[in-house]
Amino acid sequence: MADDVYWDPEHLEEVVSQRARILGPAVWAAATPDPRPVISFAGGLPDIPSLPGEILARAARWVVENDEKEALEYNGTFGPRPLRQALAERSTGIEGIPVALENVMIVSGSAHGIGIVCETLLDPGDIVLCESPNFPGSMRTMRTFGAELVSVPMDGHGLRVDALEVELKKLADSGRRAKFIYTIPNHQNPAGITLPLDRRQRIVELAQEYRTLILEDDAYGELWFKQAPPPSLYSLSGGDHVIKVSSFSKILATGLRMGWTMASPAITSRMASVRYDMGSSAFLGRAIAQAIRSGDLDRHVPHLREIYGRKLGRMEAALREHCGTHCTWTTPDGGFFLWLLLDPGLPAGDVQRVANKKGVIVGGGPQFFADGRATNHLRLAFSYVATEDIEEGVNRLAEAIEEVAAAPAAK
Repeated sequence: MADDVYWDPEHLEEVVSQRARILGPAVWAAATPDPRPVISFAGGLPDIPSLPGEILARAARWVVENDEKEALEYNGTFGPRPLRQALAERSTGIEGIPVALENVMIVSGSAHGIGIVCETLLDPGDIVLCESPNFPGSMRTMRTFGAELVSVPMDGHGLRVDALEVELKKLADSGRRAKFIYTIPNHQNPAGITLPLDRRQRIVELAQEYRTLILEDDAYGELWFKQAPPPSLYSLSGGDHVIKVSSFSKILATGLRMGWTMASPAITSRMASVRYDMGSSAFLGRAIAQAIRSGDLDRHVPHLREIYGRKLGRMEAALREHCGTHCTWTTPDGGFFLWLLLDPGLPAGDVQRVANKKGVIVGGGPQFFADGRATNHLRLAFSYVATEDIEEGVNRLAEAIEEVAAAPAAK
């Protein structure tokens, strides 16, 4: 027997799938936390003290006492029926249109839901129109299915519908069409922008006119600070040609790995048909359903809005004091993120590297653009970091900005 291990990284490339080759060997999420005592503005993670352990424990106890047999069995590909029913009823009130059991499928978080949408709809070479900047995790998933991503620019009010129409017409003139339009209309990740009603209506009209679907990613929609967002694209379409993906990760806990999709019964059925996992957790699904039925979830969400609104206020005050001469930003209406634009001559990548050395972690701009173009943006997540650490983190970021600004290349 040869001493060499045959399945080294070079030989492994011969057998992995095309999707795995597209992704490469790097792992998407960090496998281990940074061992240093850092202040992280990098990840869109919930506030730790707000995690509703008692709500979930109470709901879990109810499930064990009242629904143990069904909760510990397979529940089918569409997901636990009690949670689907609870979401249909709750969503009918939120959306303002009837939402039925047949419109809802339970998934293991919104990333899983987006992956199922891609598996159902995309073939290699298909076109996806995506607003830019955008969430890199979703773009990564679409690329692995062989999709060609076409960026549609945003402005201070969100996705530019004039540019979207140009791209749709360009495709139509060449005998092609986009499989779907991907957008995050509420508290957009990373830009924090909430799309106004008139643009939402126009996107729905354009999708109908050019016979394409819309994938509406709504992980942050309920986390508004002062005013609820306009009606969803799903609502404006009458639930017809929009697939809406939502998550409990931001309004309950990331560790639950639970989310849901809403679409027409025909689309929902086709998405369920590509699954082979016998559905998401029956036990967790029933526990979350109980948290909804008891009113605990609806009492918890306003508490989260207060927490994140206060954290945003603390971050903006610190930025004005320490960084205001070197950057600008638009105050988000909700969500987890603030999209910082550095002044010309201050490369975001350099600021990110220096800040890292100083023990503050931020998100760099280029990863949020489908074309990876250079950008002077940094994404700051104010959700996870402890409130008392926000000012110190911003102060370290300001030191990094000053150091880069003083470097010869920045002159």
